Amino acid sequence: MDSHPPPIRVLLIDPNKEDREYWTERLTISSPTFSVLEAETGAAGLAICQSQRIDCVVLELTLPDMSGFQVLTRLIPSAYRQELPVILFSRRALPVTRRIAMTNGAWAYLLKDTLPGHELGMAVERAIAAVAFQKRHRWQASVPKRHERP
Repeated sequence: MDSHPPPIRVLLIDPNKEDREYWTERLTISSPTFSVLEAETGAAGLAICQSQRIDCVVLELTLPDMSGFQVLTRLIPSAYRQELPVILFSRRALPVTRRIAMTNGAWAYLLKDTLPGHELGMAVERAIAAVAFQKRHRWQASVPKRHERP
């Protein structure tokens, strides 16, 4: 019997091949449990999410076929019921962009140019843990409490 935990499947959606290679390498170095899948367009990323189990999506804001915000709102239709952690990352440092991302359900908005390589892996782990905690909390809140007899 295999006692190894299943890999943490991270989908990296970024049109820039060099960026994808760099961040894939950083993720796999930061945790041997990460299995990184790559997509260069929003449509390809969404197709992967529909066909495979993904634990976290790391999403570039600027994509060739649609905006990262369009992908975000398709992955997280309700910002208040996150089922899949999504981390937006970009080179755009506009506060309004970060605010829009967070309001629409992104777990984090990180800047590529200032992000140390190991911190993306830590952000992925925190995002997965936070969404899992929220799911458990929602589930526990929805289970009727059993009343014990005295």
